[in-house]
Amino acid sequence: PTVSRHADRDALLLELLWQSGGRVSEVVSLVPERIGRTSVVISNLKQKDRTAVKEVEISEDLCARLRQFARSNHIGDGQFVFYANRDSMRPLRRGYVWELLQALSKQVGIIKPGKRNRFSGKRYRGAYPHLFRHSNAMKLLEETGDIDLVRQQLGHASIRTTQVYAYTKKPKIRKEVARIQW
Repeated sequence: PTVSRHADRDALLLELLWQSGGRVSEVVSLVPERIGRTSVVISNLKQKDRTAVKEVEISEDLCARLRQFARSNHIGDGQFVFYANRDSMRPLRRGYVWELLQALSKQVGIIKPGKRNRFSGKRYRGAYPHLFRHSNAMKLLEETGDIDLVRQQLGHASIRTTQVYAYTKKPKIRKEVARIQW
């Protein structure tokens, strides 16, 4: 069973959240003219300059599917790819993405200790949007070992902000030290 009447749109949104590591508010503000061949340009809303943007690398396949979705839904330049309402063409609310992930989490049985949703005040027990950003950062760091690449992809101004992802757990340290030929 589906949790949304807009399954295609929502699937693209979640995939873009995962691949880009973008914040929900940044990703839902995507417009067609900012979809490239292998990247998207999204607003960088945490910078002091609210007009700041960042180019984020994603797969060529996802870029093509985003462009196709925009074309097939007659979304023109300046209109939001992830619209909430066809009449107003406003972007999706961040709260909608929270609710979507909660419903999907419940559907597939993802349970997490309750934390308060800052939009609804309800305790959530499943996946949450910012988890995609954290997972993206950890995956990039794990695969590349390049913290500066992670910093650039996430759009952090300072490497100090990114360093939170570089924390290594004791078992991994132990395993790596044991592997080294001293």
